[in-house]
Formats: sequence, structure tokens, C-alpha cells
Amino acid sequence: MNRRNFIYLMGCGCLSAGLHACTTTPITDRRQLKLIPESKLNAQAAELYEKVKQKAKLSDDKESLDKIIAIGSKIETSISEYFYKNNMDDPTINFNWEYILIDNKKVKNAWCMPGGKIAVYTGMLDITKNDDGLAAVMGHEIAHAVAKHSVERASRTVLLNTTTGIIDIATGGKLSQINRTTGMNTVGLLSQIGIMNPFTRKQESEADYLGLIFSSLSGYDIRETTKIWERMKKANKGKEPLEFMSTHPSNDRRIDQISNWINEIILKYPPIG
Repeated sequence: MNRRNFIYLMGCGCLSAGLHACTTTPITDRRQLKLIPESKLNAQAAELYEKVKQKAKLSDDKESLDKIIAIGSKIETSISEYFYKNNMDDPTINFNWEYILIDNKKVKNAWCMPGGKIAVYTGMLDITKNDDGLAAVMGHEIAHAVAKHSVERASRTVLLNTTTGIIDIATGGKLSQINRTTGMNTVGLLSQIGIMNPFTRKQESEADYLGLIFSSLSGYDIRETTKIWERMKKANKGKEPLEFMSTHPSNDRRIDQISNWINEIILKYPPIG
């Protein structure tokens, strides 16, 4: 097979895969590309989560962990109830929810793996301060899993790598030549800054928006969310990276966006039960 036919067939294959793998994000209806099976990522996440539980120092603060579980359970129920009442497929139907509290005061973070595997670091509790703040953070992290952001990122990475390979072949190895000349993966770095980072920031903003909805449906005061980012901004002490180099929007941008969404969400998504 000559190079032209190879490129044509590969291009058609990628286009066909893309067309058949397009879905939309729950609630926001943003179009998504999903080339990777969700079940595969959920299984990998569950395996990784077990390793985290074995290696990380888990907190013995039972009161805080019980609070995390209670807030998470409330959000779980509200999400399922919302989709049920609106005759929509529940995106969490195959989740196996689980919560851990990792004892690390220096880490001000929380995350939710595909399939509902959640971790909160004790350092984040200094930022959240109260139940409403904790619900806002957990709502955001859960939103990533509900919106299948990990599936989407993995799929885009596969597509980007395939496309880059096709272009490299089509140009007679020009992209590989650039990398060899610079002594680094320049093409990958430019793709990260110009394509993947902006896309990931879009996902983060979407998780902010959906997280506010899930917290509001669960009966928490989402006006606390802007205060969280003010506290996070203060904790960062001006060490925030330039936004175009980051996978997250700046704290100032998040505060502005969330402030603009709050009243609309309070009215449109009141406590569900």
C-alpha cells in the first residue's frame, strides 16, 4: 500500500470512529468524543484506588470521614433523583461509590476517579471550612466523573496521537525531525499547550458549573463556593501558574464565572428532596 492510500484509509477510519463515538455531556449537552469504553476506565480506576488506599496514609479522623461520606451520599442520591425525575439516563448507574480521607495537611486537593472513587486530603478541609464548602468541592470532583471527563481526555489523546502520526507520515517525518532538532518533544509540548490544556480548562469550568448544580440539588448553599476560591487564592500566595500553561482556569476566572452562575442555578436547580 502506498503512502497516499495509507493516509486516506487512516483518515477515513479516524473520521468514522469519531462520528460513531460522539455523545453529549449530561445537562450541559456539550458534544463529546468517546473512543475508550467507560467500563475499561472504571475498572482501571478501581484497581488504582485500591493501590492508593494501601500506600497513602489514611486519616483516623472518623468524624471528618463520616461527614465526607454523608455529603457524598446526599449528592449521589440527588444526582440519581434528578435524572430519574427528568426521564434521563442516570450517568452514575454503574458507579461503585467509595470515599477515603488522606492524611496530608500540605495537599489542598480532592479528586474523583471514574466510577465514583473519591479521595479528600485533610489539607483541603482547611479550605472548605464547613459543610457547604466541602459539598462544593465534592460536587465539582463528582461532576468530572458524571460528565465522563476522563473517558473524553483519554479518547482525545488517542485521536491526537493518531493524527500526529498520520501528519508525520504525510510530511515525510517532518514532525519527528522537529523533535530531533530541538532535542525534546516540541510537537507534543505545543499540542499540550495549544490543544489539550485549553480543552482541559473547558472541562474544569464545566465541572464547576455541574458541581454547583449537584450541590444545589442536594440542599447546600452554593454561595460558599466563591469563598472557597478566595481562600484557595490566598493559600496559593500568588504562586499560580500562567493560565495558558495550566490545565485549570485561574482562581480569578473561576470566581467570576461562578459568581455569574450562582443565582441562575439556585433558581433553576433547587433542592430536589
